[in-house]
Amino acid sequence: VRDGWSAPGEFLALLDPGNTSPSREQLQAAVDWPVRRVLLREPTREERERLVGFLAEGIARNGRLLGLRNMIQAVLLSPEALYRRELGEGEPDEHGRVRLATRELAYAVSYALSDARPSATLLKAADTGELDHAEGVAAHVRRLLDDPKSGKERLTGFFREYFGYAAAAEVFKDEKLFRQHRPRILVSDTDRLVAYLLERDRDVFREMLTTRKSFVNYASDSKRGPRRAERNRLVHLSYNLPPDWKFEREQPFDLPGDQRAGILTQPSWLVAHSGNFENDAIRRGKWVRERLLGGTIPDLPITVDAQLPDEPHETLRHRMRVTEAEQCWRCHQRMNPLGMTFESFDHFGRWRPYEVILDREATEAHVDGKGQPLGDLHKRVVLDASGAISRSGDPELDGEVVGAVPMIHRLARSTRVRQVWVRHVFRYFMGRNETLEDAATLQAADRAYLESGGSFKELLVSLLSSDSFLLRRADDR
Repeated sequence: VRDGWSAPGEFLALLDPGNTSPSREQLQAAVDWPVRRVLLREPTREERERLVGFLAEGIARNGRLLGLRNMIQAVLLSPEALYRRELGEGEPDEHGRVRLATRELAYAVSYALSDARPSATLLKAADTGELDHAEGVAAHVRRLLDDPKSGKERLTGFFREYFGYAAAAEVFKDEKLFRQHRPRILVSDTDRLVAYLLERDRDVFREMLTTRKSFVNYASDSKRGPRRAERNRLVHLSYNLPPDWKFEREQPFDLPGDQRAGILTQPSWLVAHSGNFENDAIRRGKWVRERLLGGTIPDLPITVDAQLPDEPHETLRHRMRVTEAEQCWRCHQRMNPLGMTFESFDHFGRWRPYEVILDREATEAHVDGKGQPLGDLHKRVVLDASGAISRSGDPELDGEVVGAVPMIHRLARSTRVRQVWVRHVFRYFMGRNETLEDAATLQAADRAYLESGGSFKELLVSLLSSDSFLLRRADDR
């Protein structure tokens, strides 16, 4: 025993000074222990023979303690301990593909859904042949998804990455402009909404885009129950709730349908896709084009100074006129009309009917008796949140739209938008982009999602039991 830690009995028996001649069984037990703990399996016959011989030779040459240490290091430094292998086994099929080995598959399934190694149950399923066919894999994926105790961090992780709302905590805001702004709480509220919709697991994608429900300044645990996450700030003002709003223990609840629709109108998403001091219609439009419409926008050329004019007396829409130059508009026409619909919200994520700009004439006239300026004066300008969907590839989608909420509802009804989303799900859980050979997998996944009433779980079951997940190219080994 040292520093409160004790060595396993298999090692102590080998190191016992009274044991002058360790037996073969003791050497084997000392070898089996680190293999079981590190590699989570029984050593193969060849592996055991090699390690026992290495241990015996090390003891004879360097003594028991050093010989034992070297054997343990050999296990810890083995490729299987350091890397997750997905090389497959067996002979290639007619398409040049091999199936993942059952233990490789157990790890692949576990890490697809969580950040944890496979459970004993999943490893046992691999060792007993339950993962030898797609139906068995589907059954265990479904079991893991239905088990409340099973780690499923990557499910919520996908939506965090897909929507990008967690970046709200990284966007600097001047607290003097809105002292109630608490981005960490806004992100937590959206996390809870995502978890709530995943738990219901009905029409998940459309609900993510269109739900009126929201958590507001909400925290809960088993000991204290529901409570306000932030007591010292009026976080609910970010959601346009009245200043005297009382915290509701029963959440989520409905926000006004003409102001909010799903994740894209959550304050966290709006803040994450904004600038430090104002909205960023270009970034918001780029997100819609790439994540919902499946388009691509080239990177900004290094020769372009991507700055809007510093004109505090003009609206953002007017200042964006510089992006309509011929060399800019080829790309900006795919982003600006989409992003401008979100002008219904300010850069703190609050819904607004007007935009506040500098009143230049009033400011110039606002002077004291000596003609010295007394300060800036501002005015309200009726907001223009008009925009358009264009070049979507779906004629039913294209057309003018006023405001983010109507645009989001139109997008959420689109088959094309849903299928683009399924592609993003594929990329996240497969860890790669789709290819032409994955067409059948994507079609089957979309079909499983529709036939299950929009179940995200069934979409994952379809993907993680597909050939795209179970097979690898033999020439990649």
